[in-house]
Amino acid sequence: MLSARLSLIALSVLCLAGVCSAQMEPPPEPLREFRGAWVATVRGIDFPFEPGDPTPKQQAELVEICNKAAALKLNALIFQVRPAGDAVYKSDIEPWSPWLTNAMGKAPDPMWDPLEFFIKEAHKRGIELHAWFNPFRALSGPKYKGAKNHISLTHPEWCWQYGENLWMDPGEPGVRARSLEVMLDVTRRYDVDGIHMDDYFYPYPIDVKGSQVPFPDGRAWKKYQDSGGTLSRSDWRRDNVNTFVRDLYAGVKREKPWVRVGISPFGLWRPGYPEGMGKGALDPYEALAADSLKWLQSGWVDYFAPQLYWPIEQKNLSFIGFFDWWLSQNTAQRHIWPGMASERVLKDRQPAEILRQISHTRNRIKYMPPGHIHWNFTALKKNLGTLADLCGDRAYQDYAIVPSASWLGKDKPAAPELKVENGKAQWQYTDARMDSYVRWWFVQFYDGTQWISVRSFPVEEKSIDMPKGAQAIAVRAITRTGIAGDVAVRR
Repeated sequence: MLSARLSLIALSVLCLAGVCSAQMEPPPEPLREFRGAWVATVRGIDFPFEPGDPTPKQQAELVEICNKAAALKLNALIFQVRPAGDAVYKSDIEPWSPWLTNAMGKAPDPMWDPLEFFIKEAHKRGIELHAWFNPFRALSGPKYKGAKNHISLTHPEWCWQYGENLWMDPGEPGVRARSLEVMLDVTRRYDVDGIHMDDYFYPYPIDVKGSQVPFPDGRAWKKYQDSGGTLSRSDWRRDNVNTFVRDLYAGVKREKPWVRVGISPFGLWRPGYPEGMGKGALDPYEALAADSLKWLQSGWVDYFAPQLYWPIEQKNLSFIGFFDWWLSQNTAQRHIWPGMASERVLKDRQPAEILRQISHTRNRIKYMPPGHIHWNFTALKKNLGTLADLCGDRAYQDYAIVPSASWLGKDKPAAPELKVENGKAQWQYTDARMDSYVRWWFVQFYDGTQWISVRSFPVEEKSIDMPKGAQAIAVRAITRTGIAGDVAVRR
C-alpha cells in the first residue's frame, strides 16, 4: 500500500510539473496560409542590385532575401527567371540574362546558377521557390541587344517591336512551343515548387497621339486565315493564349505532377464583372487576349493570383469587390491568393491598408485557405512605412505552411520514427524510399504550456537540438502536395 501511495504522489508531482502525458495537449495541425513575395529581376527591380556585380555579392543578396523572408515567416518566393527571352539560370535553350551579367549571353564569372542557389537557400529555411516566367516578351527596353542564340536573332520573323519592347508573337506556333520548352526544361531540371506566369500575354496596348497602336501580328493572322481558320482576330488571339496555358498545365503535370502552376493575371476579368465595377478600366479579355476566368474555371492553374493592386474602400476598383467576385467564380476550387501592391505604401496608401487586405483574405477562410503575395519583395526589404515590422508583429506572429493542393494527391504519410537522446531529436522512415514523397518535416516543440511551431525542414534534414525548456517535440511529414502526415511525439 505504501509503495502504491508513493507512486501516486510521484505521478501527481510530475503532472503538476507539466510533463504528464494526460495533461499535454496533442500538437495542433499546422497553420495554413500562402505568404509569398515576387522577386523580380527585369531592370533589377528586386535582384540583382546591379547587373554584372561579382558573384559573391549577388549570392549574398539572395541569402539576404532568404533571411529576411524567413524572419518575416514568409513561406514562398516567386523568382523571375525569364525576364525577356533570356535566363537567370544555366540554360541550353536561351542566353544568360543581361539583367544578371550586364551583357546578354555572358555567363557569370565565376560561374554559378542563381536559380539552383536560390532554391537551396530558400529550402534550407522552409521556404518554397517558384520559378516565374514572362512567356512572350523578347526584350525589355533598348538597353540590351539580343545574343546570338536569342530568339530575336534565331527567329526574327517571330518578333515584333511594340513600343520600347520587342515581343514574341503568340500567334506563331513556334513561339508557343519555344516558351513551353523553356518552362518544362526548368520543371525537369530544377527542384522548384511552382511554375508561375505574370500578366503579360499579348502586350499592354500603347497609344500614340491618342490613338491605340495595333499589335503587328498580321503575318501570323494571315497564315491562320490562309489555313482555313474561321475565328475572329480577337477570338484567335485568345485561343492562342488559351492553348498555351492549357498545354503548360498539362506539360508540367506530365513532368512533375506535384509542381504547382500559378498565374497572376490582371486583377479583373472584364469591366462590369462584378456588375457596376471596373468602369473605364483596361479590358484584359480584349487588350491582352487573356481569358483568365476560363483558365480558373477549367482548372488550368493550381493557384490564381489576380493582381488586386487597388485599395479596399474604392468602389469602382476595389480589392474586396474583385477578390470576392473571383471567389464566387471559382468552380474548379483552385486556390486564389491575390497580389497586393505593397510597393505603393507611402505613395497612395499606408501600411495599414496591406494588413487590412491580409485580414480580408483570412476572413474568407470558409471559401478559401488564405494566402496573398506581396508586390514586391523590395517593399518588405526596405520596410516601407514600417510595413515589414507591422507584418511581423501583427500579421505573421505564427509560422504557417502553404495550403495543400489535394487535387494533386491526397496520400497521407505515416508518422516517422522519432527519438530524443542527449538533447538531440532525430527522425527518419525505416524505408528510406518514403522520403521521395516528402517535401518538408514540420517541427513543433512543447514548452510546458503550449505547442510552438518552429518551421519546416527540407526532407534531407532529420535532426535538431532540443531548445532549452522544451519538454516534447512533434514531427510530421508534409508531402509534395502539402498533405500533412501522422504526427510522432517524443519527450
